[in-house]
Amino acid sequence: MSLQSETGQSFPPFTYKVEQGKIRELAQALGDRNLIYQSREAARVAGYPDIPVPLTGPTLYTFWVNAQFAEYLAGFGIDTLHMFHREETYEYFSPVYAGDVLTGIVNVVDVNSQKMMDGSSVHIVTLEITYTNHQDQRVVSARSVFIVR
Repeated sequence: MSLQSETGQSFPPFTYKVEQGKIRELAQALGDRNLIYQSREAARVAGYPDIPVPLTGPTLYTFWVNAQFAEYLAGFGIDTLHMFHREETYEYFSPVYAGDVLTGIVNVVDVNSQKMMDGSSVHIVTLEITYTNHQDQRVVSARSVFIVR
């Protein structure tokens, strides 16, 4: 696998409308019982204009909406059957709420190869997804690091 030349490449943009029901499902899956994730009224009482997205929400956009994500990775030479998620970080520029329409663009930020003790190699791939909202404001940057055998 030679991914070094792929650094700087981007996948086609994808769009996601943030749904109140999906926010509720995520909060339930996380065990977060805060009513701001369940009810617009509760969110407004707490000072939010609408139901906010839990901080780990961007990971879900990538996999729920971007159905071609695995195909794009394969096109870059990444075998998703041998890919492990190593870490995820987020940088928020503005809150994300139910009803927002987000556009994500995935960029290949870095690719490194490392030799293992048995002589085989692993590749560490860093992707960054920049999300803008329907007002063309940058709202979140999500950085994912994967290990590919």
